[in-house]
Amino acid sequence: MASLRIPVPSASLLSPPPPRSPHLVHHCRPSSSSSRARTPLMAMASSSPPQLQELKQGIADFYDQSSGLWEQIWGDHMHHGFYDSDADDVSLSLTNHRSAQIRMIEESLRFASLLHPDSKIPKRIVDVGCGIGGSSRYLAQKFGAQCCGITLSPIQAQRANALADSQGLSDQVSFQVADALQQPFPDDEFDLVWSMESGEHMPDKPKFVKELARVAAPGATIIIVTWCHRDLNPSEDSLKPWEKELLQKICKAYFLPAWCSAADYVGLLHSLSLQVT
Repeated sequence: MASLRIPVPSASLLSPPPPRSPHLVHHCRPSSSSSRARTPLMAMASSSPPQLQELKQGIADFYDQSSGLWEQIWGDHMHHGFYDSDADDVSLSLTNHRSAQIRMIEESLRFASLLHPDSKIPKRIVDVGCGIGGSSRYLAQKFGAQCCGITLSPIQAQRANALADSQGLSDQVSFQVADALQQPFPDDEFDLVWSMESGEHMPDKPKFVKELARVAAPGATIIIVTWCHRDLNPSEDSLKPWEKELLQKICKAYFLPAWCSAADYVGLLHSLSLQVT
């Protein structure tokens, strides 16, 4: 039986403006008996083919043009950090932020029980939405694993491969341009499927989750860290108008399609016969 866990965060996360809930961290374990043919929540896949192609090109161009700047500011890891809310002094300095980015990776692994002494060490990893490959290189070194990273940006893939070569990791990690919704990998290929802040770019959330499950081997771990809007209250049919307006501004700035909630992701994972624990 597959499993899924959702944490109650004990630390704050550096994030874009509200109304978004804290990063959703999903830990999933597909099983050989999981059904991958069931139809999940297709209401979250509403873009037409021309719109999808325009969005994909926009994302690729955005990161082709901006990745050099992100690297100068944030370094290897193009994602937010994990900050300990119990710390006496939470510094927002650049040095502390880069340390917080590593903590984000470590906390995600810890939540997924991959840091336990008895845990099975992943040896085949895919990094879906890899940026310039920071997570891939970190995970490959940490676990002694082989890692494949995919991105829509040719500039990111080129830079990621160059960094891997300069760090002596070209025999462990590789990067290519590919669509997360049509991954160029066979079924059951990886024992760790990693998606760090890329799900928010996906215009078809059901297909995105289904592809993550498809490439995950039976017993593998899937980790999704992504941006979400807040869960709706039982009496609500949608977000408030001011919330939608604010999210739309973020969408325009970062080439994002429609947002979904943590509860929506739970529903998608349930539809693939993953058990929530």
